Amino acid sequence: MFEFNSPEHRAAVAQLDNLWNNLNNLADLAKSYGIDDIFQDNGAKILQQLILLNFDVLPGREGNDAVSASGQEWEMKSINIATTAQGFSTNHHLNEHILNKYRQVPWSFAIYEDLELQSIYVMTPQQLEPLFTKWENAYVNQGKEGNNPKIPVKFVKENGLQVYPYADTPVDPDTLV
Repeated sequence: MFEFNSPEHRAAVAQLDNLWNNLNNLADLAKSYGIDDIFQDNGAKILQQLILLNFDVLPGREGNDAVSASGQEWEMKSINIATTAQGFSTNHHLNEHILNKYRQVPWSFAIYEDLELQSIYVMTPQQLEPLFTKWENAYVNQGKEGNNPKIPVKFVKENGLQVYPYADTPVDPDTLV
């Protein structure tokens, strides 16, 4: 830490001001995609994924997360592998209704290491069905709610289609459904 208003402190303030102005530009871009706050609920990471996948955000906290150019709704998940090892989060109150919703849409899975996007995979509900069936047998058929069952990163990498980083000929996720 520097002495208040010392040359080092003033240099740090100037650097922060410069970087913050760039964040304002990012926030303006995010607003054009329906993201009100890049610092809430992974807003900046969601913006990055929306642009890379050519999706639009679906407003609200209920329902699916995004919609593609064809009108297909998508469930979007992300993970920071530097801080989380258990897998992609699902829902703290997994029940039959939510499980049925999950079975209706394709999914995207973004893998980050801290702020750096490493890859994005997409999967159809059919590819995820082994997990859905497992959860259904473990929770729903017993009249219980699942407490945030995880989708393992390894499962996604082994069964999903990597769409980012882009290949020489990028794959449009919309063509997979």
